[in-house]
Amino acid sequence: MAKILGYIAYEGPSEIDGAPIVVIVNKINDASKNGKTGDIVQSFIIRSDVNPVQALKTGADASICGDCVHRPITAKETGEPPCYVNVGRSVLAVYNAYKRGRYVKADVETIALALAGKSLRIGTYGDPAAAPVLMWQRVSRYVIARAGYSHQWQSPGFDHSAWNSLVMASVDSIDQAALANLYGMRTFRVSIGIDKQPGETVCPASAEGGRKATCADCMLCGGTSKKAKDVVIADHAIGHDRRRTIMLAVA
Repeated sequence: MAKILGYIAYEGPSEIDGAPIVVIVNKINDASKNGKTGDIVQSFIIRSDVNPVQALKTGADASICGDCVHRPITAKETGEPPCYVNVGRSVLAVYNAYKRGRYVKADVETIALALAGKSLRIGTYGDPAAAPVLMWQRVSRYVIARAGYSHQWQSPGFDHSAWNSLVMASVDSIDQAALANLYGMRTFRVSIGIDKQPGETVCPASAEGGRKATCADCMLCGGTSKKAKDVVIADHAIGHDRRRTIMLAVA
């Protein structure tokens, strides 16, 4: 019998647009090989009916990423930093494994017990808010730490009080960070250049933070479940050198 790679935590309509999506909690018992994140259980939110590479090309990724300015189809038009996730590699591999039946659909309590004592990344790919918040609350109830990010915190109907202990508000400006704080959320801000503000700390897993810790060691990005400063990281997506040069020229 083939080894089970992980679990299907949710299979149903997207909370963003109603299209079919799936949430996969991946490789619970296998250490991550990602040098930045370290040993942390990953979760993927993907369209269940569309190849993720094709979803990027057609805009169908809106079902799992919403109005995020870093979606490739949007970033190409606006010049915003594109999403750093290599969809054609890790995400596509997860989708193909899902289609081959390599993931087991289980109730949330079974998955929560499997995650007990582990650290969980809520939304390695895809915005956590595409899936029900109650599912995430239940699945992560026994973890020792969680980390996650959502760009949907400005969307109508977003329940800040339900989400603020699960994820960071992903923000792209100082003004956005201030607004998210007013909603009671801690923030993770991508900065063009390094401009740490009072109340922020530089991501310790980043180059500018000296790569002092992996995400698994740090886990600062656990929303208000962590009593800590907001986090800032320099733009490191494709084209970041060009964007920094433009910023310096304008200044």
